[in-house]
Amino acid sequence: MADKCDLCLLGLIILSSLLTGISGVEDHVFISSGENARLSCNNALPDCKSKTTWIYSNSFRDSETVELVYQGIKKKDTERHERLSLESDCSLNIKNVTEEDYGSYICQQYVNGQKQGPDARVSLHVLHVSSSSSSSSSSSSSSSQTEFSPGRSVTLSCQLYSDTGFSCDDRVSSEGVELLWVNQAGVDLKTDSRYQILSSSSDQYRCIITLTTTLLNEDNNREWRCRLTHRNQFKTSVRYTVKYSGISGVEDHVFISSGENVRLSCNNALPDCKSKTTWTYSNSFRHSWRVELITGGIKKKDTERHERLSLESDCSLNIKNVIEEDYGSYICRQYVNGQKQGPDARVFLHVLHVSPSSSSSSSSSSSSSSQTEISPGRSVTLSCQLYSDYGFSCDYWVRSEGLELLWVNQAGVDLKTDSRYQILSSSSDQYHCIITLTTTLLNEDNNREWRCRLTHRNQLKTSVRYTVKYSVSSLRVKNPTKASTNHHNAPVASTTLTPVRSSNSEKTSSRTTAAASTQGS
Repeated sequence: MADKCDLCLLGLIILSSLLTGISGVEDHVFISSGENARLSCNNALPDCKSKTTWIYSNSFRDSETVELVYQGIKKKDTERHERLSLESDCSLNIKNVTEEDYGSYICQQYVNGQKQGPDARVSLHVLHVSSSSSSSSSSSSSSSQTEFSPGRSVTLSCQLYSDTGFSCDDRVSSEGVELLWVNQAGVDLKTDSRYQILSSSSDQYRCIITLTTTLLNEDNNREWRCRLTHRNQFKTSVRYTVKYSGISGVEDHVFISSGENVRLSCNNALPDCKSKTTWTYSNSFRHSWRVELITGGIKKKDTERHERLSLESDCSLNIKNVIEEDYGSYICRQYVNGQKQGPDARVFLHVLHVSPSSSSSSSSSSSSSSQTEISPGRSVTLSCQLYSDYGFSCDYWVRSEGLELLWVNQAGVDLKTDSRYQILSSSSDQYHCIITLTTTLLNEDNNREWRCRLTHRNQLKTSVRYTVKYSVSSLRVKNPTKASTNHHNAPVASTTLTPVRSSNSEKTSSRTTAAASTQGS
């Protein structure tokens, strides 16, 4: 009797394998609209191209299956024909995926008209974002930028299109599917009271998460992301960028760290704008008048930053090697025959800068491009300051605009949690936000990195990295353990604080790190 039961169980296992394909596993591919997808044919035979058929079905759109590829040849009468291609291993490529592409794709192998082996099934899940605004009745695809204006309410709807036969509730509770709206730094926007986040489902089967907010002036070029995870594993995401048109005279805010290059957009630029463009600069803390930097597309040679300025073909203003004195208000204007055209395009440049001081150094501070000689056992203070000329106090920025300065370690952990460091927030003349880090250097601080990080409404804007570098020539102790036990005879190491600027671009950070290391060695 037991032998018969074992045989029955074996039969059920074999039958299950035949019904569900190789190893009984159905493949799932998660993709965002606008991207390219590759669907693997896991049952492909050798020299499979002439033997392969791909068919498509979607229970929500039609009841019949559609042949996409027959014996290696694309069917020309399908709506997605131009976007399909077959690879040498008989995988199916779909270019520029749309939300209508979601569904079930089946790869079958035929030899002399006879189907070979089980089907290889791939379920394609498509993540898509559409927008609606109180100022716009139309929605746009996830690959576009939407023209909005400040003061209007906008709703972004992120939807996961799937055809698995399970409800959204089942997939969330049983499969661990989760949709989140996050900012560029990956912070869940549910933690920010500015945003209304609502999860729901369409016809019970499609998961939806919406983001609703009222747009602010500083939201120009702001990016939000809808992120999809499955069993806590990241699958795909859709990025959405708000773009304000220049005709509304919108203020732009650019945050940069000293030593970086910056590009200030001229949002009111006319066609063939170069000869029509004038850029002016003002800073209420430095002088009361406005300085012309560029007139009629030509740089003014009598300005202190002349060598570091350039004008792009779209009349954006480039500033190389930004210094803290560059902060302020930049205005782009267009002139035709001496007459100003349209409103001003104003850009506020905010500069993050770090300067060190040490009890062993005679100078009280140094710029972020210099090096400060100190030694272990001495106290060092790093002062990180945000230079702004926006007419609001630091307290206003922190309380109303959600601005925050933090000192963090390489892992991004707030150093306030470490009793070794004294962190103090303050303001200079009420308008410039400052955060200082004070600590006593240890021998093991060689190559240690601290970062001053600036966030605005939980969104990373820029950061400055500062690295302690011990001089190899003066540190002749080969065994650090023995040196610490015989510290009376050990030579005192000189120390260099090496500044490294970084923005929220990882690629840029890598380059500036390499440059700073070369400079400091």
